[in-house]
Amino acid sequence: MYDPRMAKPTTADAYIRVSRVAGREGASFIAPEVQRKKITDWAALHNVEIVQWWEELDQSGAKRERPKFQEALARCERGETGGIIVAKLDRFARSAVDALESIKRLNEAGARLVSVEDNFDGSTAMGRFAIGILTLIAELELERIRESWSTAVKEAVKRGVHISARVPAGYRKDESGRLIREEPAASAIAEVFRRRAVGASWTELASFLEEKGVFPASGNPHWSANGIANLIKNPVYVGQARSGAIVNNDAHEPIVTQAEFDAAQGGKTLLKSAKNSLSAQTLLKGLIRCAGCGHTLKIAGSYDKKTASRYPTYYCIGRYAKGHCTARATIRASVVDRYVEEQVLSALQAEGGPLAQAIEASEKIEEAARRVTAAEHELDLFVTNPQLLTTIGQEKFMQGVDARQRALDAARKDLAELRSQSALASELTSGDLLAAWPELALQEKRRLLHGLLDRVELTRSAGRGAKATPVAERTQIVLLGDVLLRSDGHTPASS
Repeated sequence: MYDPRMAKPTTADAYIRVSRVAGREGASFIAPEVQRKKITDWAALHNVEIVQWWEELDQSGAKRERPKFQEALARCERGETGGIIVAKLDRFARSAVDALESIKRLNEAGARLVSVEDNFDGSTAMGRFAIGILTLIAELELERIRESWSTAVKEAVKRGVHISARVPAGYRKDESGRLIREEPAASAIAEVFRRRAVGASWTELASFLEEKGVFPASGNPHWSANGIANLIKNPVYVGQARSGAIVNNDAHEPIVTQAEFDAAQGGKTLLKSAKNSLSAQTLLKGLIRCAGCGHTLKIAGSYDKKTASRYPTYYCIGRYAKGHCTARATIRASVVDRYVEEQVLSALQAEGGPLAQAIEASEKIEEAARRVTAAEHELDLFVTNPQLLTTIGQEKFMQGVDARQRALDAARKDLAELRSQSALASELTSGDLLAAWPELALQEKRRLLHGLLDRVELTRSAGRGAKATPVAERTQIVLLGDVLLRSDGHTPASS
């Protein structure tokens, strides 16, 4: 009798996955060590050498982009291993389409999928059929789990449980999951709300909390401006627990009253009119970033002693949750605005430049629209054919649906991009808009630039005053599509 253990050993990778580690128990939970033993025993019995173990914890099977799982698939495709072994099929995937797509990749690579507990081998026709059926069952189970989880969350909120894993600064969790006020952090948080109500800046509030030894729930060593802003907007501090539309306004002891909370939201508007008047004078608001850290530059007012007036300045705040920017960029807004405007106008008028490219793209819209229509028709014909499923089988049917859907998605994406480019080209050329550019309102110019540019990156100047680095050497203009714009109006390279 043939004994597989006497044959030359084959190779395979072993994959272990656990959706959620904490608090799991019972028959539905297969611990990593249990999965490992099942796979090891099967491999020994079938003379298969496990050449690589892959283990992913707290990873849902509904997620396609599990990095270690994808690497295991890639190893099969490169011929570095003979297949993938899992303890149970739902460790492999919970989505039928994704599972069958992964199996297709394995089959094309000449590799196999083995599920130990389900007792089948995906390299056989019967195994592939069984995989198709069982993944559909697993997908239904995932939907059931989601519904059960949603119900549990709603009930927990009604009991006052704080659902988020992160405990907000100023609180701690008790055994039931409810928030308990914790001093001295709670008093410091209350003071932050009061200071914000009278106009304190985000930076001032961040420094205050750090001085008091109160830090973000994320564990970061610094408060960012966004972190402080989110704290001020968080209704948890008036005693609220929520999940989506489910709200419990008396879930736990508040740190601030509703009046104090509302006053802090109003504090945001104390400096609003002055800030907006400065923002209205800028062309690159929302587009210009610090090259040192990648964050969008803020706008502040600077004082001109000669004219006794205020003017807008772009600056990097330098303080972020992950640390401080060591190369903070700052510049007078009018200087870089003028430079970028000149470069973009030059590029629009250059032969073979972005404008010419957009016009050429607009001529392809009709062809792209025809491809979308054809792809929609092809998918409809395939899905609505009542005899196709029984003729070609579950696996090939699912592969066919997935392939046609991806083709339709790609065609629609191409059409949308071409239409966007064409709309910009039409807007820039109709009515001699380029000639009328100097007369356009700043808001109109800004809108057009947002339709053309991805970002503007500004580096830190090496000096000040007469020794300042020229704006041309500090500024990098990047068009949509991540294409660098040279000062001669051409686009030779991607950033």
